Amino acid sequence: MAERVQTFCRICEALCGLEVETEGGRVTAIRPDELHPISRGYACVKGTRYAGIHAAADRINYPMRRTPTGWRRISWDRALREIGARIGGDLRRRGPRSVAMYLGNPTFFNYKAMLFAQDFMAALGSPNLFASHSIDCNNKLFVAEHMYGLGMINPVPDLDHTQLLVCLGSNPAISQMSFVRAPNALARLRGVVERGGRVVTIDPRRTETAARVGEHLFIRPGTDAWLLLALAHVLFAEGLADEALLRRHGHGLESLRAALVTWTPARAAALTGVPAASIVALARDLAKADGAAVYMSTGVNMGPFGSLAYWITQVLNFATGNLDRRGGSLVPRGALDLLAFAGRRGRRPARSRDGRWRSVFDALPAGALSEEIDERRDGIRNLIVCAGDPAHSIPGGQLRPALERLDTLVCIDLFVSETASRAHYLLPATDMLERSDFPLGTMLSQIGAHVQFTEAVVPPAFERREEWQIFGDLLPACGVRPPLGNLCGSVPQINRWLGKVSRRRADPDHLLAVALAAFGATSLRQLRANPRGLALPEVEPGSFLGSRVATKDGRVDLAPAPLLADLDRLAAAEPALRERIAVEGQVEDGELALLLIGRRERRSHNSWMLNNSQLQHPPSNVALLHPGDAASLGLCEGQRAELRSESGTARLPVSLSEDVRRGVVVVPHGWGHSRSAPGQAVAAAPVGANSNTLIPGGSSHLEPVSGQAIMTAIPIRVRRCEAAEELVS
Repeated sequence: MAERVQTFCRICEALCGLEVETEGGRVTAIRPDELHPISRGYACVKGTRYAGIHAAADRINYPMRRTPTGWRRISWDRALREIGARIGGDLRRRGPRSVAMYLGNPTFFNYKAMLFAQDFMAALGSPNLFASHSIDCNNKLFVAEHMYGLGMINPVPDLDHTQLLVCLGSNPAISQMSFVRAPNALARLRGVVERGGRVVTIDPRRTETAARVGEHLFIRPGTDAWLLLALAHVLFAEGLADEALLRRHGHGLESLRAALVTWTPARAAALTGVPAASIVALARDLAKADGAAVYMSTGVNMGPFGSLAYWITQVLNFATGNLDRRGGSLVPRGALDLLAFAGRRGRRPARSRDGRWRSVFDALPAGALSEEIDERRDGIRNLIVCAGDPAHSIPGGQLRPALERLDTLVCIDLFVSETASRAHYLLPATDMLERSDFPLGTMLSQIGAHVQFTEAVVPPAFERREEWQIFGDLLPACGVRPPLGNLCGSVPQINRWLGKVSRRRADPDHLLAVALAAFGATSLRQLRANPRGLALPEVEPGSFLGSRVATKDGRVDLAPAPLLADLDRLAAAEPALRERIAVEGQVEDGELALLLIGRRERRSHNSWMLNNSQLQHPPSNVALLHPGDAASLGLCEGQRAELRSESGTARLPVSLSEDVRRGVVVVPHGWGHSRSAPGQAVAAAPVGANSNTLIPGGSSHLEPVSGQAIMTAIPIRVRRCEAAEELVS
């Protein structure tokens, strides 16, 4: 008999409510939950078509071992025993640095996998945890740690009350909002305008958001830090900054004010392309608005100065009196007091082998992973990849040959990705419909005062297992006894005791119940009784500054030393930037120098949603150009162009749009599976190109402050492909 089950999507921070129809343990339909109190009947097509992922014909369903003749199915016991012997042997011979783990984006929407993966590595004693957040948001985590004391403290714009939202590097109409739970974000932005407020999008492209709501300012890629510094300069130069507030709840004001003196609107205008008068007017508007928020996302995060940009974004919100204010930016509490919880689970920052990189949010920069893999005693020889495809997602391509040098590569995933195709072992994971879950990783992003727990919608199919079980079973197979309190040891130990007296088994949800009882605003029992979730107390303005800032003195650091020092790097970049501006639009030897940026697409998410047979994808991604730039190369709509950088070459059909700033080429991320992932039949069907081919990789191309991968404002050269080249490309 058909049954309808309420759950929530875990593809992005929006956590939209879903209603799943099942029959006989099979998913037959997924719809938006019309009665969900937060998403209110909204869910994007990725969530409602998730059955295409859940029931895909090429899912990994059994443990597999690579052999000279291909993949061979083996039992779970054998897989764990063999993997444990290989990793455990290297642990004893080479030490804990011989083992590393990479966590992909979906891990952070799976609270059990996230916690158990971290404790697995802690039990091994290995500092070599790498994660996808160093690809798209390390800058935010780094700045938050230095300004507010914890990387997880990232104030959220109060969209339902603000009168002015300035949005940089974000396109909510297509991809919702990062670090913000705001289902149907476009409707919320329209609400700002409908109540008499303004939304200002600043982007090198007139995005789908900018086309539908508010105002738009074009900006030269990679120059957001100059613009933001100029806005802050105006606030202080014209006496618009609330210096009394800054002194009361912050320190470093004098250093900040001195640092801003030379970053004038005129200086910024010459580099950003945003008129100085527009910069001055926007700064004044931020100061006088009855509630304003400056918000930035991945389009700026992944630029060459993402940390500086995020620092000054926070300064702007604080200096205008809009931090911890209704209509400004708030710091939610969520159902679980993560600030107290994080303090109890705090870990010392790790260092890379050469000491160059420091961990951010418990993880080292993924862009440096390939350099850590080598045969020396302290090099990485064993890598576990959980829910990620670093070979495809990390720029530059250096990781691909490095993976071939590993003694052991284990991939825990849904599909045979580009990374997994190089693995020694594949372990089948559950998807979001096959496990219970709780939005632990997004507690502090929820402007809607609400929390929801979900049971598994259907039981795991075939021999798929949850990641927490895999880590819990693999640790003893490696010959490691976890320390007291380590999750990977706690749950298996409890189950060994229970097994002597009962058939009942503990799982992490039991530990969640204990955590909610100790630190929470509700109980797991109440959440289970309310499958659409529960309302929480509204976020109180004034509840963060002076009481919840996690720095040692409880005050915001307005001028962190690493960021002050990074201003020298920004200044040093100006001569090369001015030279590039001077030759913009000039064709040389049939090539045009452009800056590469990325964009998200409605029907994809990073690199893993393209393998969904229920989502209709075009035959290729395209290079989006301004018609004027295309005309200078003799390019017409649909013709193929060659894009070339110091890192690599890609050939793509072009699409023309005046929504793109001149001097810019836009290529969406996550494509190019046709050559790299033969285990994903749907994703491999389109031709496309992986934009990371064009983006330099390795430590020398990471933002030196935070280790963030630099993936936008990449200098490339574009030329038209001749007819013969089009036929073979």
